[in-house]
Amino acid sequence: MMRTILLFIYFIFLSLPVLGQEGKREPLAIRIDKSIEIDGLLNESIWKKAPDAAAFIQLKPDRREPHKIKTSAKILYDDNFVYIGFLCYDAEPDEIKAEATSIDGDLRSTDSIYILIDTFHDRENFYFFATNFLGVRSDGKISRDGQTINYRWDGSWKSSSQKTDFGWSTEVAIELSSIFDEPGKGKAFGLSLSRIVPRLDGIFWKGPLDPPFEFDKLGKLKVLDLGEQDLLKLERKAKITPYILSRSESGKKTEATAGIDARYAFSPQMSGRLTINPDFATVEPDQEQVNFTPFELYLPEKREFFLEGSEVYQQRADLFYSKRIGDIYGGVELNANFGAFEFSGMSVQSKEDEFLDEDSANFSVFSLRRRGITNSSLFGFIAANKHINKKNIGTTGIYADLHFNDKFKFEGQFALGYEDNRKSNISFFLGPSYDTKTFHIHLTYTQISENFADKVNHVGFIPDDNRRELDSAVNKTFSFKKGLFERVRYRSNYNIYWGMDGTLRSWQIDEGLFFDLKSKFTVSVVHTMEYKLNEYLLEPRLIYMPDRGGWVRLYIKDFRNWRTRFRSEFFDGEWKSISLSFSYGRNYGSDFQMLELSKKLKITETLFSEYILCHIEKYDPPLLFNKTTINVLKITNYVSKNLFWKFFLQTNSAIDKINFHAVCVYTFKPPFGSIQLVYQKGTARFGVKGTQGHTLFLKLGYMF
Repeated sequence: MMRTILLFIYFIFLSLPVLGQEGKREPLAIRIDKSIEIDGLLNESIWKKAPDAAAFIQLKPDRREPHKIKTSAKILYDDNFVYIGFLCYDAEPDEIKAEATSIDGDLRSTDSIYILIDTFHDRENFYFFATNFLGVRSDGKISRDGQTINYRWDGSWKSSSQKTDFGWSTEVAIELSSIFDEPGKGKAFGLSLSRIVPRLDGIFWKGPLDPPFEFDKLGKLKVLDLGEQDLLKLERKAKITPYILSRSESGKKTEATAGIDARYAFSPQMSGRLTINPDFATVEPDQEQVNFTPFELYLPEKREFFLEGSEVYQQRADLFYSKRIGDIYGGVELNANFGAFEFSGMSVQSKEDEFLDEDSANFSVFSLRRRGITNSSLFGFIAANKHINKKNIGTTGIYADLHFNDKFKFEGQFALGYEDNRKSNISFFLGPSYDTKTFHIHLTYTQISENFADKVNHVGFIPDDNRRELDSAVNKTFSFKKGLFERVRYRSNYNIYWGMDGTLRSWQIDEGLFFDLKSKFTVSVVHTMEYKLNEYLLEPRLIYMPDRGGWVRLYIKDFRNWRTRFRSEFFDGEWKSISLSFSYGRNYGSDFQMLELSKKLKITETLFSEYILCHIEKYDPPLLFNKTTINVLKITNYVSKNLFWKFFLQTNSAIDKINFHAVCVYTFKPPFGSIQLVYQKGTARFGVKGTQGHTLFLKLGYMF
């Protein structure tokens, strides 16, 4: 523990010279005196003088061969417009995908660009603008409160695209009056730029483009300053959002509660947040799933307070897992960026948890990250602690993500779990990987001490410990210009681990073939074979263990599991997709057959639906669970620019669970005010039937 703390202090001292350089920021936009012609060519001389604004382009850190698809962005502005030009270089111009789609449609299936703007600097309300290679346009407004998108908002903007000898280019002119409510010459806003290259899966991060938007994967937006005077006002701007909430459940007394959320921007590089009694009761429920293992399932976070900026806490081993925290009395959060350094910290006080029979506890976590010599390399430190009943339990760790070139990278992590008056446990992993556009290979070694999870799982997520693990994968893609197939992909993964005493506990082999047809269909087959020495399904056995002095009767059983899955998928944009799969096999001594269906459909320009079905037809003899059917239905309707409603229904036959969740939201008086009406029946807690009856929530919130 002391070594880790000393290492962190050393890390901080290395940071001090940089932290002291809060300052100077080179302008990434040029002011112009006269407007330019929006023709997509960027041939005016002023474009050549503008600096490259690539800092606003958010890319995945594991992008491959960027030189083949280099993107340059330039920004100009005047009193009325901000102009953004894209130069989209492509070493394979004949492969650029041009396809006409409807206005305000999903453009991600074509070569396109997306612009995301946060004028409120609160990561709560966003505008987006998109156009593709053919000049088709799409725009919308997003409210993070409901994680929804409103396509019916229409901004005032122009765009044009042109094919060039190096690929293609586009010009966009956005009228400032359409994204700012107050008049004024100078403006400042958060900005993120994305380029979509649909044929290069996984190379470019496609950004927060899907409703609901993936805010947990969105890095902190950099600020584009179009006027120092406005920016000075921004740096001292505070936003306070109080709310009141009433709850009426059948057979129970009506209750009322209130809370507040306050934000303060100390500067464009530093912001803080305070929340008191945040509303988690109206958050969409966790989605039911089938668990084929005796281990805990990882559930995605849906509560907005924990979602914001959560990407900084995510590593190979999750040392902080916000789902460990239930309802909270309140919390504070601080985020800062200084040059190559990024700091995030949070502390919350949880309420008593009757379901887990646990007292109130304090959870604290902080992270410090530093970009390396290249923008793709990353070094970081994280610490998470739970203080309960005068005890401290938690973990600390350091990690590195090193990119030596476009193809070769190396990842590593070291973590320590601790608890008062008990011996600490460690975990670490090391792994190189090699990637090209059509090939991937990696080999990692992971070691997790026995009982490591007992400590870390108070604040993090470690499904299984006591392991020395080797994991490897080989993936290969074959592309075809002629014939039925666009691509054929081979995917494989090989995993084996032993206990710390040398006992073989598991091996698993996954192999699959994926056939991508030019008709937008993908058909695939994946086969898995595995061995599990499982200490969770008990059966006595004599095991010779020298470290325990001879033969020991342990309750252990080994299993030979296997499963084969056939799947057919159609994808023509996020909201024109369907997948159907059939699986069968043997799992922990039981035969099973499973049918899965998933469909997303954009019914109208304002009505979206999603349906998920999982049905276990046979599970004999029953072991982990019985015959099960899970249904999930989601419907979202944007009635107007200020009104939308969502409906969520799920059932789980294994526990006789029926869960309804419906919400109607009306927004008013920018920057933000809302009235929410929420109806619930059945518990939102995962894997529990619950006894919650008909419940109605009425919530009023307003931002000052």
